[in-house]
Amino acid sequence: MPVDVSSPREGTYAAVTGAAGAVGPHLAAALARRGWPVALVAGQDSAEAAREAVLALEPAARLGYAGVDLRDEAATRRQFEAFDRAVGSCAVLLNAVGGFAAAPAHEADLAAVRALLDENLTTVVNATRAVLPGMIARGEGFVLAFGAGSALQPAPGRTAYAAAKSALAGYFRSLAAELVGTGVHAAVLHPMGTIDTPANRAAMPGADTSRWIPVQRLVDAALYLAANPGVRELEVHGGA
Repeated sequence: MPVDVSSPREGTYAAVTGAAGAVGPHLAAALARRGWPVALVAGQDSAEAAREAVLALEPAARLGYAGVDLRDEAATRRQFEAFDRAVGSCAVLLNAVGGFAAAPAHEADLAAVRALLDENLTTVVNATRAVLPGMIARGEGFVLAFGAGSALQPAPGRTAYAAAKSALAGYFRSLAAELVGTGVHAAVLHPMGTIDTPANRAAMPGADTSRWIPVQRLVDAALYLAANPGVRELEVHGGA
């Protein structure tokens, strides 16, 4: 059975990584409006900012929050164990953590590639592995990753980023197949273009934003995937 995102079971919670980013607070606020206690995971210096961003969107949200380096497997596991002790069992994990950098392949050295793999793959794998055993044991759960258009089509000038998001998408495709029959499902959501955020508007003044992707569209798509285990991969486009 899919997780009922509209009505959380007692003793369960949802978690959002990358909770201080452009999309994470909106995901957390949407879950909170549906009655979920939400655990926010942000960078070590941005956990409080994540909490404030969510409360600005949903003042009644019940939140736990922590700053943790998700590239550190042991620290990630300990933090989710702490959430479990304080709140219950993680039933939903929305991985909004990630990073972006643009550079042509001849300029993006191996260190740059590794850095983007750590930001986009290692972080998500560590968070996912921290909650999966409990989900499988209970026979219920949902885990989401955010891919990118760069994982599905050529991305000249963003080769390292494309490699990282492609690796993440491949991991989740195989994970989704592994989980068949366990009651747990996984999905990857691909924003196919620029996300309409204040930061992107400031960085690209004068840009035609008519085809950009509203943040709410990503939130709606994430919740749709949570409720529909037969859909393992979804593209979200901008425009009308």
